[in-house]
Amino acid sequence: MSAETSMNMKKVEELAFRVVGDMGGAFVMALGYIGDRLGLFKAMAGAGPLTSAELARKTSLNERYVREWLRAMVAAEYVDYDTASDRYVMTAEQAFVLANEDSPMFVGGGFHFTAPSIQNTHKIMEAFRSGGGISYSEIGEEIPRAIERFFRPGYLNFLVKDWLAAVPGLIPKLEKGANIGDVGCGRGQSTVTMAKAFPNSRVLGIDYHVPSIEYARGLAAEQGAANVEFVAAAADKIPTDRKYDLICSFDCIHDMVDPLVTLKAIREALSPEGIYVWSEPNASHNAHENRNPLGRTFHSISPLHCMTVSLAHGGAGLGTVIGEAGARGLAEQAGFTSFDRLPIENPFNQFFALHK
Repeated sequence: MSAETSMNMKKVEELAFRVVGDMGGAFVMALGYIGDRLGLFKAMAGAGPLTSAELARKTSLNERYVREWLRAMVAAEYVDYDTASDRYVMTAEQAFVLANEDSPMFVGGGFHFTAPSIQNTHKIMEAFRSGGGISYSEIGEEIPRAIERFFRPGYLNFLVKDWLAAVPGLIPKLEKGANIGDVGCGRGQSTVTMAKAFPNSRVLGIDYHVPSIEYARGLAAEQGAANVEFVAAAADKIPTDRKYDLICSFDCIHDMVDPLVTLKAIREALSPEGIYVWSEPNASHNAHENRNPLGRTFHSISPLHCMTVSLAHGGAGLGTVIGEAGARGLAEQAGFTSFDRLPIENPFNQFFALHK
């Protein structure tokens, strides 16, 4: 019996077509990046039906490339096509996702993050051979800005009213005035959001990436958030001049060189009644339980970003997906006395509340 006759050819075809579909997805992401960075999506939002020539003039781009880009976007169902007028149009729903930076469903940060990350493939191949990794400071100058844009919609729309509000009694405490710490704050969007929401509180953001901290300081000044300060330091070097009523870390503990040391530092920095709010990607620690679009995305990001930035410094290299089980295990090792998953409906992240 030949190998071919012993195989389930339906499964063979399904896998082959899945790979071809993923191939198309990768190319669409590259074109999405072009549309995002060159302002094509934003130029179409609210503009009504446009020909490729009209969009090219509006964006000062080459018509032939714009036309082919539009055709790909129609095939991907990112924009629509009116056959009667031979024009392309972006619906309100498409604009909400592709062009509105303040929308809770804005995905421009995803385009912005994906294409530059894939450009690191050859560097990652070398890490496969030799170990080590690519540090965050060397992973690409676009990456910090892309990550900021990816997470900003969540901070802007959900951080206060959904995530923090899920902790009983926390919002009134912060409104009255408290010490807040934001560990792994990046370019400061989450930190400034909390500072503006709770003007009576004192908010500190800490991140080791100096350019991000410099940007965060400018963001705070621009937003008029006078009750916020930023420190450029390793995540476990939380300033000890105060005890914190709330410490947050959003989607970053798994990236840390030494996540356990960071968690121990967070626990030590909390006030006796303080609370630690921690988010991680919404997936199981078992990869076979993540056979869905989000699970595929999280696991694929891991060696290209989250794991490699840790291993670059000889770190733990936890990877993107640690799941609730992984978080619970780390919390127990760090000495936290309680660990609760918060009842937050969020497809992308799961949230935990820990007490000292």
